[in-house]
Amino acid sequence: MALAFEYVKTSEKALKNIQRLKQDVGITYPILLAQYGSASKVKANEKLPMLNHVLSYPTTIFIDKKGQVRKIHTGFNGPATGEKYKDFKKEFEEFLDVLLNE
Repeated sequence: MALAFEYVKTSEKALKNIQRLKQDVGITYPILLAQYGSASKVKANEKLPMLNHVLSYPTTIFIDKKGQVRKIHTGFNGPATGEKYKDFKKEFEEFLDVLLNE
């Protein structure tokens, strides 16, 4: 499951963006709309008080099968970042494999 924090002004637009993301990337798990209309990290922190703070968007929180936070990754390296993207993708997939195989 994922939480979405959308900057758009309406929940309808936010939900449309989430649906587009799911289709474009092939996401099959639920994505819940946690916040829209603001990029405020203060408001995001109110929704995720168990974190020290949200540093940037996106923030990926890896939670294991026992419900324990195992890793937090902030930011995103897209395809345009070249080797950083390849390294990010490799590390991401390897860590997911570890969690799935536990």
